[in-house]
Amino acid sequence: MSIQKSFIDLCLRFLISGGLATALHWLTMWALVQSSINATISTAIGSIIGAAANYLLQYYHTFRCQEKHVSVIPAYIKVCTVGWVANVIIFYLIFNYLLPNAAWAQLCTTFLITFLNFYLYQQVVFYERRNV
Repeated sequence: MSIQKSFIDLCLRFLISGGLATALHWLTMWALVQSSINATISTAIGSIIGAAANYLLQYYHTFRCQEKHVSVIPAYIKVCTVGWVANVIIFYLIFNYLLPNAAWAQLCTTFLITFLNFYLYQQVVFYERRNV
């Protein structure tokens, strides 16, 4: 398989896995907002739930990781923390200053966070580890 086709395949798997995890994030956020919980808190909680599902999807489906979870999870948690903080800050700024609609603000936020996550997952979490 060519490098270009391999990269496209990886991107498609990433989008499918991330899409499923994002749907769980959004569903959680929507349910919490419907329960009169603050939209920023709702997206923060939804993001954590989505991240847990996303780990399994990215580990098994996207990157087909062969490393033991014990060696991958610490890096994933660090990357998720960066993504979570970025999600909350970007959502807060968009929701409070640009689009006072939680769904649209989260859509824009998710679009931006997708690029950050792909780069960090590929370079920090699910890269091929070599014994040096």
